[in-house]
Amino acid sequence: MKLLIKCFFSLLLLGCQNDISKKNNAKSSEYAELSSNKNETDNILHTIKSMDSLFFDIAYNQCDTLLGRNLISKDFEFYHDKGGPLLNTSDELASEIMIEDLSWIGKQTFRKLVIEEMEVFPLYENENLYGAIETGHHQFFKVVDAKPTELTTNAKFIHLWILENNNWKLKRVFSYDHQSVIKN
Repeated sequence: MKLLIKCFFSLLLLGCQNDISKKNNAKSSEYAELSSNKNETDNILHTIKSMDSLFFDIAYNQCDTLLGRNLISKDFEFYHDKGGPLLNTSDELASEIMIEDLSWIGKQTFRKLVIEEMEVFPLYENENLYGAIETGHHQFFKVVDAKPTELTTNAKFIHLWILENNNWKLKRVFSYDHQSVIKN
């Protein structure tokens, strides 16, 4: 009988140890998955930050229409709280109008990202990355003699970046809460 009780407790203890081991393995697996997800999210953040820089620091601020054409989706739409929407018409694509605007806009206005305010949220479908939402604040400066001179406007934005044929494209822009900077 003592032997039977001893065997019973040994089996029970072994089962508990197996349960503890399974729980520890599950926690390790969860940690590895969280760590992997964080690395992927960090990579996406870095990528979108680079895309923002390419589009605004070069295509927008330096009037590079060729680069702009490569970064804008053909299905582009732009929504502005002061200037209204830029949408496709029967005559012209919104993406083409935006590219045309890139040829002159940086000569008048300089856009600067407030980097500390930028956030990126990856978008997945069936665990496959298909896009990202970028949110943040940006500032606009008056340009004089090809140089940004004075801050004129603070605003918020939401950008929808989509992967099209493995290339990041800016598909939707929401630029809102434009606040003029009051000069003393």
